[in-house]
Amino acid sequence: MSRPRMEVVYTTLARWSYTALFYLSVPLLLLNLLNRSRRQPAYRQRLAERFGWCTRAQTPTPVWLHAVSVGEVEAAAPLIRQLIGRYNNVPPLVTCGTPTGSERIRQLFGDQVRHCYLPFDLPTSVDRFLARNRPERAVIVEAELWPNLYAACHRRGVPLVLVNGRMSPGSFRNWSRVPRLARVMLGRITAVLAQHGDDAKRFVALGAPAGRVQASGNIKFDKELPENLSQRTADLRRALAWPDPTPPTWIGASVHPGEWPVLLDAFQRLRADWPTARLILVPRHPERFDAARAAAEDAGWRVRLRSEADGPKDYDVLIGDTMGELLVLLGLASVAFVGGSLVPVGGHNVLEPAALGMPVLFGPHRDSFRAAGDALVASDGGWEVEDAHAIVRHVHRLWSEPQALQATGEAARSVVTRNRGAVARVIQALDAIAAPSAVKD
Repeated sequence: MSRPRMEVVYTTLARWSYTALFYLSVPLLLLNLLNRSRRQPAYRQRLAERFGWCTRAQTPTPVWLHAVSVGEVEAAAPLIRQLIGRYNNVPPLVTCGTPTGSERIRQLFGDQVRHCYLPFDLPTSVDRFLARNRPERAVIVEAELWPNLYAACHRRGVPLVLVNGRMSPGSFRNWSRVPRLARVMLGRITAVLAQHGDDAKRFVALGAPAGRVQASGNIKFDKELPENLSQRTADLRRALAWPDPTPPTWIGASVHPGEWPVLLDAFQRLRADWPTARLILVPRHPERFDAARAAAEDAGWRVRLRSEADGPKDYDVLIGDTMGELLVLLGLASVAFVGGSLVPVGGHNVLEPAALGMPVLFGPHRDSFRAAGDALVASDGGWEVEDAHAIVRHVHRLWSEPQALQATGEAARSVVTRNRGAVARVIQALDAIAAPSAVKD
């Protein structure tokens, strides 16, 4: 057998093996959804959409965008706004994979977009999804690589663009273990618009054609702050009986269970010098709200939930237990720690507090925002911290030196301002793609 033919055979076997394993894992995936639904009932709803049974589009969908969860939805929001009505005045389809992402899509865009869950990466499911929606352009945000979905798009002639493309060293190592599968999958992408040059190099090393890959920047830099943000923050201050003048306050944004003990420890040390200081804890996942509250109470703090209509007026720790309010809660603080970075998650969006002119702290596990974090550190707009002691050191200095607090916040804001423009480059790439004249069912 010739070498090219052997390559085809090996690649086919790799995808068949992947597909077989995925089919076998479906019961486990469903059990996981049902288990998570014990805390979030939405996980057991709309299960048919997980298999491609979504509402059938009346006309071909000019552009379909997938953002897996709430963080990616927030990142893609400026791009989605540009896509609404851009092609034939037909609403774009926006998919995600989690109830929190779904809720955020509805909050941000309402009926301006069509919405459903992306199905499992099973050939029958993705074919059904594509047949019902007939997309003319597919836009995948960040790091969603699905061999069967990409193969189905290729077979139907649907141009597929990976935007804000991210390939962490860990993901690169994982995909390198199945090089043939990765190479064929990435070869089916029309364009890869990577966040950073390092991401672009890793995509090419895995098999994406170099001519289709470019580092176009991070679309998270293009997020616009809501015009009514100041008013919403003022309303929140009144609702929470926030003291005037504002006490020294810092926030742990998008934090995970392994992180809030560190933040509570740092808060304990800071209160020694600032007895009126406050901490805001915003867990990443709604099912962790109660656990965060219990941890703060167990540490001896007086706690209030953001959702309490008539909570205590005298408290030490505020738990941000609502969705879609992180920007407003950031407005109550002067320093931000961004979570998912003291634990091996990869980190979350450091650019939201930076855009507000806040100094930003984050841990060493930051593959998801490596370039943005490096830019903040280089500009003295933020720092990497490894433990409670390092957090206390930076927050203590910033609260002690108001000029340093202001200068650091402005440096963080300038990083965001200097790096805008990625959304315009994505739109240019999408406009250059000629939509198919017809898509077969």
